[in-house]
Amino acid sequence: MSAEPASRRARALRQISSHTLRPLLAALPVNTHTLPAARKAIDQVMRAVAPVLNGTAIEAVEDGPVRAEWVRGPRATRDDAAILYVHGGGFITGSARSYRGVTSRLSTATRLPVLAVDYRLAPENTYTAAASDVSKAYRLLREQGFTPDRIVIAGDSAGGYLATDFVIDSADRGRRCAAALLLFSPMADLALELAHRSARRDALFDLATAHAAIAHLTDAPRQLRPRSGTPLPPTLIHASRDELFAADAIALTDRLSAAGAPCDLRLWPDQMHVFHTLAALVPESRTAYRASGRFVIESLEPSAAQAI
Repeated sequence: MSAEPASRRARALRQISSHTLRPLLAALPVNTHTLPAARKAIDQVMRAVAPVLNGTAIEAVEDGPVRAEWVRGPRATRDDAAILYVHGGGFITGSARSYRGVTSRLSTATRLPVLAVDYRLAPENTYTAAASDVSKAYRLLREQGFTPDRIVIAGDSAGGYLATDFVIDSADRGRRCAAALLLFSPMADLALELAHRSARRDALFDLATAHAAIAHLTDAPRQLRPRSGTPLPPTLIHASRDELFAADAIALTDRLSAAGAPCDLRLWPDQMHVFHTLAALVPESRTAYRASGRFVIESLEPSAAQAI
């Protein structure tokens, strides 16, 4: 399903980015020498374009191997369910801290606490380490008393891949691990074969940059492929129609639907990759959070969604 035409601000931002940020990022090498500075810069940009909401409560979590933080937005009045959020950043950047603007808004939209996991990044760590950290964060939620039907799993971009991989792995083992899955511009194919279909339209990233980032994590041609008949949760996917991973979002929707999971895809025109991180810049971001909030609450208890 496609959303309404993009705002003038969103179209202008995309045009400016395609002529400035995209060529700049394409020219920068992605290696162990540039990553420390890149991580700091991205952290600062994230906090500028999606500042944490006033009144948000942050609680650090260090429980054995689990590094994460609880985020409760100013309207998060419920504790009967929780969201596990897996941040993006191409597997090599990003953190729970840099994503507080996203998690505080998601918490506010759903009125639920969000556990944002700080999974280990590449190239210092492998894909197995990141996936293990997501699994451990989920286990922490279970240990705190949240049953699978009171847990929502969410993620964006690379984090969307990790979140979905965990859900599919649980389903393959015969377990439905969550009440719902919420994804923003998820990756579905680490070989980037799908991304070739929409690479030219992206205003921020090119294929070479994406290949360089993923090469630090794995050389395996991983793809998200759920099996038919496994216990998968209902899923909502948001993506830009004009981004590098548009084809990933479409393919993942088709695969989840074919496997038997109710899956709703919302393609937004003229938006940036994970435009939810641009809350201070584009109005569609706020609309997307409201839609996400309705989906989450309806997945947990349909009658309550009418109040949001």
